Amino acid sequence: MNDATQHQIGLLQHALGINENRREPYRNYFLASGVHSDNADLESLVTAGLMTSRAAPSFCAEDDVVYHVTDAGREMAVAALPAPKKRTRYDEYLRSEVCESFGEWLGINLPQYEYRKEFGKRQYRMTRRSRFYGCDGVNGQWCATKKEAKASYKDALKADKAYWEAV
Repeated sequence: MNDATQHQIGLLQHALGINENRREPYRNYFLASGVHSDNADLESLVTAGLMTSRAAPSFCAEDDVVYHVTDAGREMAVAALPAPKKRTRYDEYLRSEVCESFGEWLGINLPQYEYRKEFGKRQYRMTRRSRFYGCDGVNGQWCATKKEAKASYKDALKADKAYWEAV
């Protein structure tokens, strides 16, 4: 039967527990009551040889039916899955077992806040260290708030970028 509807293929995939993210089946059953809305589709899949049916175990209701996907049904359900999406760098980061931020995992030299107390008041500065020995990083000015420190750091970044574009 190659003329199974999308809904019927969805029932096969649901019975197998597969979807576009989980392509390997981990179960093979569909328990439906006698008045289930999908019974007509399930019975047509049984008729087509894509599923089998049997009475449900004794702990279920008397009119329940258990459907199992056949090998032909499994092939059809897996073949109907969309092609897997290309894994992004962020997906790779999520799958890796690291204890660093995404920026650090990418190898980006991230800025940091520095703190100091001067005359009993806390001051902040945003700075980024250089990766190269003998080169200065980019430093903002010491400010009273983190917001001011970030604005100062952004000004320092613009000045640093303009310097290197002029050279």
